[in-house]
Amino acid sequence: MILFLLACSDSLMVDYDPYAPAGSDPDDDTGVFVDTAAEALDEQWSDARLVLESPLSASFIPYGDDAAFVAKVYDAQGTLTDFSDITWSSDVDTDWSIIGNDLVNNGLDVGTHSITAEASLPNGDRLASTVGGVLVQSIYAGIYVGELNINVSGEYDGQEVAVGCSGPLTLVVDAYGEVATGEAGCLLSLFGYDLDTTYLFDLQNDDGAISGEAAIDLSWFELPVATEGSLSEDGELEGGFAADVYGYLALDGEYTASLLTRDLSTVE
Repeated sequence: MILFLLACSDSLMVDYDPYAPAGSDPDDDTGVFVDTAAEALDEQWSDARLVLESPLSASFIPYGDDAAFVAKVYDAQGTLTDFSDITWSSDVDTDWSIIGNDLVNNGLDVGTHSITAEASLPNGDRLASTVGGVLVQSIYAGIYVGELNINVSGEYDGQEVAVGCSGPLTLVVDAYGEVATGEAGCLLSLFGYDLDTTYLFDLQNDDGAISGEAAIDLSWFELPVATEGSLSEDGELEGGFAADVYGYLALDGEYTASLLTRDLSTVE
């Protein structure tokens, strides 16, 4: 009786594979299990592209300041996705990296960087985009050019002296914005002689307040003179100094300079 019932009952066949991956279904034609979850990820992320929006190539980031690092992932149809797990790196500062899109205190060291943004997508694809020439250095750093003006007055051997001169000035502020060095020169007519005077600057910058020495080089001797001034984030430098030349003459100097270029690559 039992055999009869089995023979007459409708048969039920179940295609079951205990080793099939989770989230998979058998292909209708072949019966082979297909990872449908992986297929869905591929469909969503294939042909996606990464666009690096900030910083731009050849841009400037002031050393120590916040900076926007923004990269976005678009799908194959050009629609912006919500993917934000972006990893950032530099070819110059290899110890530096950040993750995400944000306004951050970037911590990048000074230098001219190639910045790379990288996205590891959920389907396993890797996207990367790089911009070059990103300059990181102090807002004060660069080459400054301007003018030095000198006035000399006093009395020597019963003769009143009142002369002056002016000449070109070049100063270099280092990449960290801490030290400014350079020189200026002018031709000073004194007691019937033309003196080709040189002024050697060795300055320190403390957040826009400059101080240091402007040594007066008169060929046969060098007279160190203290100087003070200011340096603005807009690239304007000015200062002055005064010296007593052996009790005979009073020398006053004023100098101004403007930022010519941030590029320090030509400076030895």
